[in-house]
Amino acid sequence: MVSSQGLAGAGFRPGAALRKWRPSGRLCHIEIPVKTLIDTATIQMPIPSEFITFVLGAGSSYEARMPTGNELKGHIASSLAFKVDDFRRMAGGDDQIRESLYALGQRPGSTHLVNDYYQAARRICAAMTQAPSIDNFIDSHRSDPAIAAVGKLAIASAILTAERNSTLYVSPDNIYNTVNFQRLADTWFNAFFQLVCLNAQEDDLPGRLSRVRIVTFNYDRTLEHFLYHSIQNYYGTKPERAAEILSHLSIFHPYGKVGALPWQSAGTAVPFGGGISSSTLTQVAETLRTFTEGTSETESQIEQIRNSVFEAETLVFLGFAFHELNLRLLFGSLREVPVRHSKQVFGTAMGLSESNKKAIAADLAVLGRFDSTQITLRRELSASQLLPEYSRSLRVPNAA
Repeated sequence: MVSSQGLAGAGFRPGAALRKWRPSGRLCHIEIPVKTLIDTATIQMPIPSEFITFVLGAGSSYEARMPTGNELKGHIASSLAFKVDDFRRMAGGDDQIRESLYALGQRPGSTHLVNDYYQAARRICAAMTQAPSIDNFIDSHRSDPAIAAVGKLAIASAILTAERNSTLYVSPDNIYNTVNFQRLADTWFNAFFQLVCLNAQEDDLPGRLSRVRIVTFNYDRTLEHFLYHSIQNYYGTKPERAAEILSHLSIFHPYGKVGALPWQSAGTAVPFGGGISSSTLTQVAETLRTFTEGTSETESQIEQIRNSVFEAETLVFLGFAFHELNLRLLFGSLREVPVRHSKQVFGTAMGLSESNKKAIAADLAVLGRFDSTQITLRRELSASQLLPEYSRSLRVPNAA
């Protein structure tokens, strides 16, 4: 567009006729109305901001042999199965958690005694079979700080143990000091990396990753750990460069994570699957968030999370159970906007009945103001199968 100032400087007046060559070579006259002669300096041209968002549930990490939601509940119940032995000493459960509970009760100024934490542990242990998830149980007892403290300790302990038993774990005895990519060839992790790196050189990665958002309800660091090693292996980059590249990828953990990985810049550093002391376990557990904390505008990144979900051109759910609590966290209150026909939604729905799948699709259409015909949920596909199936629709947008 040409500004009125530029036209005036060239000797033209608003409303005057401009001469333009026709393709035939003859001149024609074009009348330019005054209203079209706008100074472009006053116009804020929109910057392209197309991006794709992936929402991850426990089913996605399961492909790296991490526990499902139900398996996590089982691990937590087992770790909190404390009892008094014949010598009137506390036994059973996880030794490190027991040490952490004792330390919490002995803290100066603590409002809870050691026995309060053991009582909370027994309540959690007894109710895990009934709870939809550990997050739901903690939220149902949001007025009880002891329940939250013990639940978070059990979560942190279970996740770190699971990382150590996963196919992504790099043993200190591994002379190559990297993950075994052969074991991950048929997982969604590998399929995701292929999407990101399609026709991309190393220098293209920061721009590519800036067009991706990850919202993971998992406490683990499986994706971050995998990408860090994958970039080094595929492009031959140094660890520092891989870490810098990954700083362009936005990854949100609404409920927190079990510490920062050593190459990350913020938070308590905890190696992937690494053994930690009971005091560090307590520090990590205290960074985890309940639903109420995760939706607090002052204590979380909830606005960034909701914008990442609502404004994405393409939204992908992988291994997500679509619990109502988590959908509320993702979308918040209903937005008064027209149905967005151009937005696309894809997702795995393994383990869901056909009727529940239809109900969830209807809920998504209302919460996200999506066109229901643009929502695709597949009950028969895993995360590793969904990405190749729709790879052309799930291409990562190029950087502007």
